Amino acid sequence: MKNWLLPVAVLGLSGLGLLFASKRGPERFRTFLDGRDEREDPFGEFNQTIESELAYIQHTLDQLTEALEA
Repeated sequence: MKNWLLPVAVLGLSGLGLLFASKRGPERFRTFLDGRDEREDPFGEFNQTIESELAYIQHTLDQLTEALEA
């Protein structure tokens, strides 16, 4: 089994070096980071659905607890 950690690290660092060495690289990197802030959360709707289901389960458990105490 070959050790691929060193070649991958070298390629990654050299790629970042080339990105920031070019004239447009830092500008494009900044626009990419700025664009990430404006984009919508891809899991936003999923998270809201899960939160509502958890609230429903909690409500049902509370009702079950009250029924068992009575």
